[in-house]
This record gives sequence, structure tokens and C-alpha cells, in this order.
Amino acid sequence: MNTALKNIRRAPFQALSAVFIISLTLFVVGIFSLVTLASHIILLNFETKPQIIAYLKDDHTTDQVAGLISNMTSTQGVKNAIYISKTDALEIYKKSVGNDPVLLGTVTDWGIVTADILPASVEITASDPSAFNTIVSILGKSDIVSATPQGKKEIDFPQDVISELTKWTNAIRGAGLILIIALTVVCILTVMIIISMKISGRRTEISTLKLLGAQNFYIIKPYITESLIYGLLGAFFGWTLSYIALLYSTPFLAPRLGGVISFPIPYWINLFLLVGLLAFGLILSLISSLFAAARFVKRSR
Repeated sequence: MNTALKNIRRAPFQALSAVFIISLTLFVVGIFSLVTLASHIILLNFETKPQIIAYLKDDHTTDQVAGLISNMTSTQGVKNAIYISKTDALEIYKKSVGNDPVLLGTVTDWGIVTADILPASVEITASDPSAFNTIVSILGKSDIVSATPQGKKEIDFPQDVISELTKWTNAIRGAGLILIIALTVVCILTVMIIISMKISGRRTEISTLKLLGAQNFYIIKPYITESLIYGLLGAFFGWTLSYIALLYSTPFLAPRLGGVISFPIPYWINLFLLVGLLAFGLILSLISSLFAAARFVKRSR
């Protein structure tokens, strides 16, 4: 450790370069990890909510509803199908509007909102967005699904919202993964070159140690330790930058994603991210130093 710290003090700019490139790489890894987690939570939130709602005629019967539910649940791509009665619809409406007297109809000439004026419905959750067209087609042929005066079935579904969201999420993940791979390669090469330069700069001292019978691992151990120090510092600074970026983006994200993601982010997520970045930083620095050490061992034969 003392030799590693001495080597760092002798070439501070090389050490800063190594720490900087590792910090930048792990900052991107941290941001990418948070974005991936957020996109997963958002997709999960969409997928667990009813994605297709078919409004039913007032004269529907229990047997007809049971038949439609059975038909839906047996359709490939349907995760769940439930019946929402008029009473259930009223309760959902009250929860959505809160205590607003205008929307509840208590201070208007429209009359108080009751269950009779709300339609019953069947809410369907699809396990695969590609099944939307099939589900809508089946609902469109049902006799108990209500229709507009123009003959169009009253079916609400988000078109290709989830499909587009999935595409964007996959695109972001792909672009982030490519960027991380590129930065990781640059990081490994940069640290490897720095360690190799330091080994080459101590060639005379290393030759003396070898004449005295020192083994290769004894000689390269301080340089591996030095590389691990770079990895730890880079990981800590990368995590700090990602944490600061998260804090400054919270006021912007909270009003838009507050209903899906809880803000502030739980401390255990930041702790888990720190541990992950420290582990990744150590792995990067270890690989870099081992490559540099392999070059030294090859040359010293």
C-alpha cells in the first residue's frame, strides 16, 4: 500500500486521469442503472393496470357478463379480466375526484352523481401489447358492449402507448449499453496504459528486484493495489455525481412520475447502487492492472 501511494504521489496527473475516466464510466453506469430501474417500474405500472375497458349496455345479464369474462380469460395474451358494476364505477369515480363538490354534482344543476348514470364495464389487462387488436376485435363482436349512436363500440384502450413505451425503453437501454461498453473499453485501456507506463518507468528498480530473487507477483502487487485505489476512488466519485444528478432532477421528475415512482428515492437504492459501482470499479481496475501485469511478465521472460 505504501509503495502504491508513493507511485500515485510521483505521478499525480496520471492518477487523476485514471480516476477521471473511471468516474466518468461509473457515472454513466449509475445513471443508466437508475433509468433502467425507472423504466421497469413505469412499464410494470402500465402492465398491471387495466389496459382495455369495454362499457356494457344497461340491460346486460349476469350470464352474458360471465360468458364475456370467460371468453376473454381464455384468449391468448389476456392476463386478467374483471367486471366493474355501476356501484363499483361510482366508488372509483369518487376516489378519482376526491371531495370536489362540482364533480360530485352537489353544487350544480346536473344533480348528484349516482351509480345509475355510470356504465358498467369489463376491464381487461393484457400480458402482451400485441394482443390488443385481438382483444378489441372480440369485444367488438359482443352483443352486451354498448355502442355510440354512430354504431361504434365504446371500447377504451391506449392504442400503441405501451408498445411505443416498450420500444423507447429498449432503445434507451440499447444506447446506454453501447455507451457503457465503449466507455468500459476506453477505461480499461487507459488504466492499463497508465500502469504499464509506471512499470516501465521503474524498469531499473524492477530489474534490481529480480536480480535479488523477487517473484513477478511481488513486483506487480503495488501496481495492482494502485489500480484498485483508482477503482475505489472512481466508483465513489461516479456514485457521488449520479447522486447529485438525481437530487437536482427530483424537482423536475417528482410532479411527472410521482404517481408511479416514489420520491425521494429510498436510501437503500442509493446504497445498493454505491455497492454495485464499487464492485464494478474494482473489477475494471483489477482487469486493467492484470492486463498491464501480463505485459510485464511477458516482457520479462
